[in-house]
Amino acid sequence: MTATIYYGTTADEQLAAAQRVLDTHITSSATGRCLQCGTLGPCYKRETAVVVFSRTLRLPSRRPGATRPELVGARRLGAGGLG
Repeated sequence: MTATIYYGTTADEQLAAAQRVLDTHITSSATGRCLQCGTLGPCYKRETAVVVFSRTLRLPSRRPGATRPELVGARRLGAGGLG
């Protein structure tokens, strides 16, 4: 037996707002600081947004390269990361 979960408009709005926070408050791979507010480690705004996704059992969308991994010497691999 499976349960169906219905989300109201409020939940969708909260998820959209949380996604915007995650898109702007990114922890840099090079410095470990939030690129938006400069605090060391994930800032409280990002952590609050993560909690919103956790409570709704949803995953945020990702933007590849947002953490600027090239600053620590990371490079892209071949097709699909294999190779």
